[in-house]
Amino acid sequence: MSDTAFEKDDRIASILVRLEDDVVRADVLESEKSLYEPPGDLICRWTYIFKPRSTDEKEAQEAMKLTADNLFISLFEGEDGPTQENAKLKHLLGLMLERRRLLRVKNKDSTFTHYIHRPTKNEYSVPNVELDPQFFIENQEKLEFLGSTGGEGSSETGKEKSNKS
Repeated sequence: MSDTAFEKDDRIASILVRLEDDVVRADVLESEKSLYEPPGDLICRWTYIFKPRSTDEKEAQEAMKLTADNLFISLFEGEDGPTQENAKLKHLLGLMLERRRLLRVKNKDSTFTHYIHRPTKNEYSVPNVELDPQFFIENQEKLEFLGSTGGEGSSETGKEKSNKS
């Protein structure tokens, strides 16, 4: 496999593979995909044209992840168990961090979604509430820093981009 980083307009082959207790993604140059042996059961595959992000965009997205991640964790500090305090904000942040793959759903019931925080392996119980327009209107200034990050469909995330070799 190539040890070089992907270049703009490279054709990339991506696969999702199920391991014993996890799902991983591997990205390889399409021209080298026949050389890559998946370490588990193939779930799906796709190809795309690589478009690198600018350094500024990467830094802004990382700062956004850390800010939302830190806020999410701070909402649970001092709690002994699941509570409804700050329920709507916890729910919104939980959805955002799940999308960014910092949280993984462990299980879900009618009142709570139980997440595993991937970096720390801590478990958080987030109330299942409806996010109504009034919540966003009342908290518009507080939520401003969570604005859209754009381009979340990136092909490169953490350990996955290192699976090229």
